[in-house]
Amino acid sequence: MDTITKRILLVRHGTTAYNEGDRLQGQIDNPLSSRGRDEAERLAARLKDEPIDAFFSSPLQRAQETAAIINRFHNKKMTLIAEFSEIDLGDWEGQNYGQVRERYPDVHLLWISDPAYPVPGGESFNAVCARTRRGLEKTLATGAQTILIAGHASVNRAILANIMELPAAQARVFRTGNAALSQLLLMENERRSWAVVDFWNSTSHLEKAS
Repeated sequence: MDTITKRILLVRHGTTAYNEGDRLQGQIDNPLSSRGRDEAERLAARLKDEPIDAFFSSPLQRAQETAAIINRFHNKKMTLIAEFSEIDLGDWEGQNYGQVRERYPDVHLLWISDPAYPVPGGESFNAVCARTRRGLEKTLATGAQTILIAGHASVNRAILANIMELPAAQARVFRTGNAALSQLLLMENERRSWAVVDFWNSTSHLEKAS
């Protein structure tokens, strides 16, 4: 008989002013905007009756705020995982993304097409996958069956790559919207263990958001 051993609720933080302005955020520690807080409230309402056993978050405040708003319905301990910080975007942090694409087309193409290529002064997606794996090991080592992880676009894709054993380049193409919810299941039976993507990038709770 197939058994669900762990359920992972994977959340991306709500919108920030940088998201609204199409500015590259990376590890700049921005808070949620009013829109982002509203998104997090809507996601919290969706999850209020879920039996979440433990909360884990990136230490960046936009992720922490999102997790804390959801956790108001659950009152569980929240553990910060340094390895779940967003990708370091180096020299590009704070810049408008459209302008970066125009100014550095060749470098941008290398970055989006090769997960081993780092942003100038920053890190590659492969590096994010490697450090995220260490953080994931910490969260899965707990006895909690249903866990919520509040992270970021690149980090959540890296978590997907690690859990599903996907090539980094393949995981990178999965869309991850602000305040989106994904669910991954760890399964086992008497013969094997495996992982399932139950759903990805669900934003039904935001449909009526302004």
